[in-house]
Amino acid sequence: MYFTFRELAAVALTGSNNYFLNLQKDEGKWIIAVSVLDADKRATKQYQVQTNRGKTKTWRYLEDALLFVNEYCENCQNLSIAIEGKVWGLKAEGEDRAVQS
Repeated sequence: MYFTFRELAAVALTGSNNYFLNLQKDEGKWIIAVSVLDADKRATKQYQVQTNRGKTKTWRYLEDALLFVNEYCENCQNLSIAIEGKVWGLKAEGEDRAVQS
């Protein structure tokens, strides 16, 4: 299954709290697999990010893929990112979001 850029941004606004992004290198280019997690933090479905023309979106540089994540996932409350097997957990902060201690 696939998400376009706009669909990914819309899903981030739906109120689901947990997302897992797996950045993988495939034939020298980076791709992003997005999983929306349930309350038990299990993946319900996994989606590949695709372009509006229907092709899987790729990035030559990891930095560009991370800039994409920053732009289109800025409304995600809890976001985990895996890059080649190493996982980082991020929590949204700001005046409009509750900070967890």
